[in-house]
Amino acid sequence: MSANDVSPAGRPRRTQAARRAETERRVLEATMAIIAERGVRAVTAAAVGEAAGYSRGIVNHQFGTRQALLSAVAETVQSRFDPNPDGRRGREHVRSLVARYLSSLHSDPQDIRVFLRLLAAAISGEEPGLQAIFAERDAHFRQHVADALLEGRRDRSVRADLDPAATASVIVGQLRGIALQLQLAPELIAPDLLVKDAVQLVDHALRPGEAAAEA
Repeated sequence: MSANDVSPAGRPRRTQAARRAETERRVLEATMAIIAERGVRAVTAAAVGEAAGYSRGIVNHQFGTRQALLSAVAETVQSRFDPNPDGRRGREHVRSLVARYLSSLHSDPQDIRVFLRLLAAAISGEEPGLQAIFAERDAHFRQHVADALLEGRRDRSVRADLDPAATASVIVGQLRGIALQLQLAPELIAPDLLVKDAVQLVDHALRPGEAAAEA
């Protein structure tokens, strides 16, 4: 390490790439905080620059445009949810995914609020540039659930007569709907009871033999 690699305080100097990554992180986090507190329309170059501790020009410098910044925020907040960190399979995978998604509504409230506000802006046409991003991510989420259901049919942990694609759409729709409902009425139901009942409902719908017993 040369003298040029050390700061006056004796600490290693950060590389240009590291400084840029840190600036990007601060800008993204500042944008998320603005969206969570004031909504998508409140995201301006001046507001983001001030919140992140930079000038208003930082948005254009780092992302080029406001649209590119919002797209980066949408991709970042969605990528933070890992649908299967434990490598579970079949019905257990789906049960775990439902439980973790609903638990995150309370453990990561800012991420959920940012996601839902961006989603609403995309659907309403307020931010049309976000529509393709959300359509792609939702399709990926549904396919992930459908693949887990298909795997469950193969290992016989899921009903053989179940249609993976249709059921995946129902499950993802329910999760998104519950998330929206809790934004309007967060006191609606206790978190533990919400997770417990939702997992039980999904498990009942997927478990082999349930359809035959009901018939």
